[in-house]
Amino acid sequence: MRKIIYTLSLIIVVSSMSCSHKTYTNLSNVEGKENTTITQSDEEGAVQEPAWTYYERLSYVFGADSTCVGIRNDMDFPDWYSGCFVNNHDRLTINVVGDTAELRPMLAELLNGNEFDLGIGICPKKEQIRVQELLHEAIASNYKGAMQSSSDEDGTITVILQGKDSSVVEDFKKNVFDSPILRFEIADKVGIELRCDTINVEEKAFVTHESSPQFPGGETAMIEYIYDNLRYPKEAYDENIQGRVVVQFLVDKTGNIDSIKVVRGKDPYLDAEAVRIVKAFPKFTPGKFDLVPINQWMTLPIKFSVSDYKEKMDRKYPAFQYDNGDDYIRDGLYRIVDKRGKIGYADEKGNTIITPRFAFGFPFENGKAKVTDSGQEKEVEGSRGEYHYWESDDWYYIDKTGRRLED
Repeated sequence: MRKIIYTLSLIIVVSSMSCSHKTYTNLSNVEGKENTTITQSDEEGAVQEPAWTYYERLSYVFGADSTCVGIRNDMDFPDWYSGCFVNNHDRLTINVVGDTAELRPMLAELLNGNEFDLGIGICPKKEQIRVQELLHEAIASNYKGAMQSSSDEDGTITVILQGKDSSVVEDFKKNVFDSPILRFEIADKVGIELRCDTINVEEKAFVTHESSPQFPGGETAMIEYIYDNLRYPKEAYDENIQGRVVVQFLVDKTGNIDSIKVVRGKDPYLDAEAVRIVKAFPKFTPGKFDLVPINQWMTLPIKFSVSDYKEKMDRKYPAFQYDNGDDYIRDGLYRIVDKRGKIGYADEKGNTIITPRFAFGFPFENGKAKVTDSGQEKEVEGSRGEYHYWESDDWYYIDKTGRRLED
């Protein structure tokens, strides 16, 4: 049986790259952009590592992991990073803001190699993202005309306005939004264009044969578990040693962790802490091939940041209000709440033990607490608004590290 599929392509902003090898294709598509490039010559006879290798390593520097390799706008970019693309020599060009002579050796160490080029960035990526957000807010409330915008690899933003002369640009800058990093162009027609192509394809059933191991509660729960349980070694904290430790481990067919090893270390104390955290992981849902559990290796980068750890330790949350007062200490912990209304837990001294992240949670009892990530608060019938309860279909138990317990 044959099926006709119509594909619609939209001319619209491309704001970030996806988490897959398709990201490399997207990078290649912009190789024609103008850029000032500082090239390092290769050793004669050496085999050049592909641009994708360096792009992948750069994404790890910004916080990606093996399950989602790619550079996304929600990452915490350093002030020196402006953008990147693949140039005409099939090398990754990293646009930087600052002294390239100082940044190159730092990047060579982070990326474990020298086969990349540096370009000159105009503006840091994180500032570009902030300006892009402000631009979109201003357009939504103050602009009725047709326009397009795109983020450029040097940190600037190109805005295309529909009009006949430069007066539309001056009007936009005066009445809508302006920034030093905006670059304006004028076009007779700007907007969404639809192009329709007819493609005949054979209708087939596609089956994913292999699935990866899963931390209980998913990747978000694993990140939260690491955040809650990371204990910065005093020796490394005092010396301001920080960075990323990459750990590899085997999840066997029963879901147990085995054969933990550091594949990219930073410091003996940080390496040991990363191994300790992984060793304490709960059982995973094992990876499968055609629904049959299999042994599967996983690679996990764990970030150590002194400022992040200090912020975590210094942050205090108000107590959850219960019976018209602060929650009681039970089993050594009491409930806390953040501005979103999420529930967490603190010890008797007020130190955050489990960061607020649950929609609701009951007090700890015998080393475990019943929590949920969904649901809603409801009034007890007949209580005239005085008593409430939490209704959810997805309750589970956690231990005092925030780790989800098996049923």
